[in-house]
Amino acid sequence: MIRIITAVLWLHCVATAATAAAPQYGTIDEAIARGDLDDVKRHAASDPQSVRRGKHPKLMPLSQAIMRKKSDIALFLITSGADVDVLDGSKRTPLHLCVERDLPEVTAALMAAKAKPNERDSKGWTPLHYAAAKDRLAVAKALIKGGANGATLSERGGTPLHEAAASGGPEIVQFLLKSGISKSVVAKDGRTALDVANEYKNEAAVRLLSE
Repeated sequence: MIRIITAVLWLHCVATAATAAAPQYGTIDEAIARGDLDDVKRHAASDPQSVRRGKHPKLMPLSQAIMRKKSDIALFLITSGADVDVLDGSKRTPLHLCVERDLPEVTAALMAAKAKPNERDSKGWTPLHYAAAKDRLAVAKALIKGGANGATLSERGGTPLHEAAASGGPEIVQFLLKSGISKSVVAKDGRTALDVANEYKNEAAVRLLSE
C-alpha cells in the first residue's frame, strides 16, 4: 500500500511539473507581445527551434522583441540561439532595429554574439548610418566598440558622418570623427560631410568639420 501511495504521489508530482512547464500562451510570438519572459523561456524549453522561428509571417522572435522594446526577452533570445542576422521585409537586421528602438544594451549583446554590423538594408544604409542620422550616440558607441566599420559607405557613397552632419548633435559628430571616419570622403552626389552640414545649417557640425 505504501508503495502504491508513493507511486501515485510521484506521478502527481511529475504531472504537476509538466503542467507548470507548459507554455501559457499558444505561441512564442504572443508571449513576446505580452512581455512574458518566463513564458518565452517555457516555449524555448519545450521547442528550442521556436527562438529562431515563431508563427509571425514577417518578423522572427528576436526582431519582434526588439521592435517591442522587450530588452530582457531580446537578450534571452540572443543567448538561446536566435539568428542575430535575421532580416525583416526591409532587409533590416536586428542591429538596424536596435537603432530604431534606441537599445544600446541589446546592440552590445548582438555585437558580442558576432552579429554582422555592416549590412545594408533596402535603403542602402548600415546600422551605423542610422545611428548617426538619428543621433543615437550610445548605440553608435556600442556598434563601433563591437567592431562596426565606420568607413563602410551607403549605396550613395556617404559615410555615417554625412548623416550625422545633417541631423546629429555635436557629441555624435565628434565621436565619429574621433573613431576615425574621414571628413574628406565625397559621396556620389559630390558632397562632403561639411557640405551636408552647411546645407542643413547644422552649426555645431559645421564648426567641428571645419577644424
